[in-house]
Amino acid sequence: LLITGLLVPLPFVLVEPGTPDDTFGKIKGKQVLEVVGRKSFPTTGKLNLTRIWVTNPDSRLHSFELIRAWADGERSVQPREVFYPKGIDPNDVKKENVADMKNSQLSSTLAAATYLNIPYSERLVVKGATDNSPNKEAVKKEDEIISFNGKRITSSNQLRELIRTTTEKNVELQVIRDGKELTIPVQIRTVQSNGVKKNVIGILISEDYQLPFNVKIRLKNIGGPSAGLIFTLAIIDKLTKEDLVKGRNIAGTGTITPSGKVGPIGGIEEKLIGASREGATIFLAPSLNCPDIRHTPKGLRLVPVDNLSEALAALRATDPETLPMCG
Repeated sequence: LLITGLLVPLPFVLVEPGTPDDTFGKIKGKQVLEVVGRKSFPTTGKLNLTRIWVTNPDSRLHSFELIRAWADGERSVQPREVFYPKGIDPNDVKKENVADMKNSQLSSTLAAATYLNIPYSERLVVKGATDNSPNKEAVKKEDEIISFNGKRITSSNQLRELIRTTTEKNVELQVIRDGKELTIPVQIRTVQSNGVKKNVIGILISEDYQLPFNVKIRLKNIGGPSAGLIFTLAIIDKLTKEDLVKGRNIAGTGTITPSGKVGPIGGIEEKLIGASREGATIFLAPSLNCPDIRHTPKGLRLVPVDNLSEALAALRATDPETLPMCG
C-alpha cells in the first residue's frame, strides 16, 4: 500500500524558479526591447524580468516527487487548478497567457508614455454586440465612437462613466462609419450584477491606441501579464537621458495598468530565487505580494511598490538601506 501510494499520480503541479531575461540584453544580435520611432538613449546594467517554470497539466507527478520538492525549499507544490482550471482546455490557458503578455506590453507602453507626458490618442471601435443587446441593429462593426450625447469621447473610461451616470433611457452616439460622421440613437438598459444595478448599452468595444512610437519585444516561451512593471521601467530608461539602472543588476515583477498601478502576481518566491541566482541585488515586487513572501534570498533587497512612481523612486534612491521593505 505504501509503494502504491507513492506511485499514484496526484493532482498537483511543481513550480520552479525560471531564468530571468535582461530587457537591456540582446537575442541573436537584436535588442530584447527596442523602441522604434523615437530617439533612444544608452542604458547600463541589467533590468531583468523574472519567470517561473510550471509542469505541464498532463505531467504525472507522484508522491515521492512532491515530497522531494517540499524538502528542497526552492520549489513549491500547487494544486493543478491554480494554473490549469477544471473544465478549461490547457491549450486555451496557453493562448490566454500569450494574450495577457501582449496586453501587458501595450499597458507598459501606455504607462511609460503617460509618465513621460508623451501624447497619444485612443480610438474606440465597435467589434460587435451582445446577444440580448437592444442596439445590435443600430451599430456596425468598425464604427468609431467619437461622442456620447454630444460630448466628445477621449477614452474608454470616460465612455463607461458617461453610460454609468446617465439617467436617460435613450441617448445618441456619434460615430465615424466609412469616413462619414453619423448620429445613432442608442438605448440604455439597466441590469443587475452582483446585487448592483448598472447601465449598459450591450456594445463590444475595442480600444485602438495611436502612439508616436512603437516598442518591439523579442522574447519567446513567456506568457502572462507579470512583466508589465519591468517593461515599463525599461521603456522609460531607454526614452530618457537619465540612467535609472546605473550599471546595477536589478530584477522585478508585477502587472501594470496604463495609469501606472502595479498589481500582484503568482510564484513570487520562485522569482526571487531565480533573480538571486542571476546576481540581482534589488528586486521590485508588488506590495500586495508581501503576505506571500516568507523568505528572501541573502544579498537580495526586496522593495515593495504600489505604482510606477514608487518603482522609479526606488531606482533613483542613493542608499538602498532607505528603501521600504515588506512588513
